[in-house]
Amino acid sequence: MVRLLFIVLIVALLVLARKSKPAGDKLGYELIGLPKLDAEPAQLKVATFNIQTGKNLQGRRDLLASAKVAANADLIGIQEVYAPTFANALGFGLSQTEKLAKFGKFGWLFCATRRRWLKEHRGNAVLSRIPVNEWRVEMLPDQSNKSFRNMTVAEVSWQGKTFHFINTHLHTRNGREDQLEIVLREFAKYERAILLGDFNSRATTSALANALKDIDITDAVAAAKLDLDNAERIDWILTKGFKVEEGEMLEKGVSDHPYYQVTLSYK
Repeated sequence: MVRLLFIVLIVALLVLARKSKPAGDKLGYELIGLPKLDAEPAQLKVATFNIQTGKNLQGRRDLLASAKVAANADLIGIQEVYAPTFANALGFGLSQTEKLAKFGKFGWLFCATRRRWLKEHRGNAVLSRIPVNEWRVEMLPDQSNKSFRNMTVAEVSWQGKTFHFINTHLHTRNGREDQLEIVLREFAKYERAILLGDFNSRATTSALANALKDIDITDAVAAAKLDLDNAERIDWILTKGFKVEEGEMLEKGVSDHPYYQVTLSYK
């Protein structure tokens, strides 16, 4: 009887540990491992990339391929990245975010969306070659009780000015529009800002369609002529207080999402 109760207890603990839970809010200053640059870039290359935890369209994990693509940017929002493992915490190997950062010579920040197996499990990341003064991670309201989402808001310094950089990955189903409205309201607070990520929302989504009517907001992907027909696009780079100089795009292949990069200067 005691053995049976022990087995039941172990099974119950495993079930609880396996269940996804929200990671929670957090805040901090600076990034880990920010490189020292001889000079700031004259123009800023900003990108968004959902790397699908390093999996390509064939389902094979090749994080190096994602790292090579991401290395083109100065400041990038990454979505769908795994958290450090227990082995990483003990000093064995590098987490996915650390590998991306090391290859591209970035400072980095991992922003967990959910916990599983008693630890942070997966989330998003910010990679940067320019200084970040402070940052906060805010969980977004959830209706799934499984696929938790957040936004990261960072104050960034460049060319003697500061701006806010917001990276997010929104839900695919119920509650997505509520989450979108929250990140757009955050974006609206700032005179100079960049909001990017996988919105899982097309241009016809009500909140996004209204935002795109604002003369102060630029759809940087469209402005760079990377996606002339944005009807189906769900990955976005929105800017305020910036001029879009040019851009680059990589079609799906390395990931199940395209890579979008725009070159910006202050207005």
